[in-house]
Amino acid sequence: MNPIQIVLIDDHAVLRDGLKLLLGLEPDLDVVGEAGGGEEGVSLTERLRPQIVVTDVGLPDIDGVEVTRRLRERVVTTRVLVLTVHDEDEYIYSLMHAGASGYLLKNSAGKDLVDAIRTVAAGRPWIQPEIAERLLQLSGKPAPERPTPDSLIEPLTARELAVLRHLSGAASNREIAEQLGIGIRTVETHLANIYGKLMVRGRTEAMLWAIRAGVTQG
Repeated sequence: MNPIQIVLIDDHAVLRDGLKLLLGLEPDLDVVGEAGGGEEGVSLTERLRPQIVVTDVGLPDIDGVEVTRRLRERVVTTRVLVLTVHDEDEYIYSLMHAGASGYLLKNSAGKDLVDAIRTVAAGRPWIQPEIAERLLQLSGKPAPERPTPDSLIEPLTARELAVLRHLSGAASNREIAEQLGIGIRTVETHLANIYGKLMVRGRTEAMLWAIRAGVTQG
């Protein structure tokens, strides 16, 4: 099996060196490039097309939100994992809305980062449970702690559940349409129904609900 190719974007060279050493210990992970700024990181990713980009939020030129947005538009096969010290709600909402597939704090254990990279590379989202739960509580719609298949499937049709699973992996409407073989307008209709049934306010809250409830791909 080919290793998971990774590009690192962070303006601290010492941190990048540490991450390279950490990830280099894993035979299935391969850091193929690094950048100290957002613009450079986007250009490097467009050229190398790795499976994963690990990026910080605070960068010296464009921030991690804009990096994520550009990469999801230009390199749709690359998934973005955010590694940052910022745990403010607005950052998390903005990054998930921009298309990030994962969100991890820099005080996490090295094993958590490795697990997050493997999870995101497999097409599944990764958000630290305490962050997802806090955001869901703020939205007024926490997911059940021990969801059962019946409690999840009952309010949703099979097609809506399939759309939600793809959404949990940060797929765009176009990607969902292509993966399910339906039109974009049909995807939009399903999403509107999902928001209403789950009583969430939009795409990011639905994604967080799905992650917390375990409704993910794979």
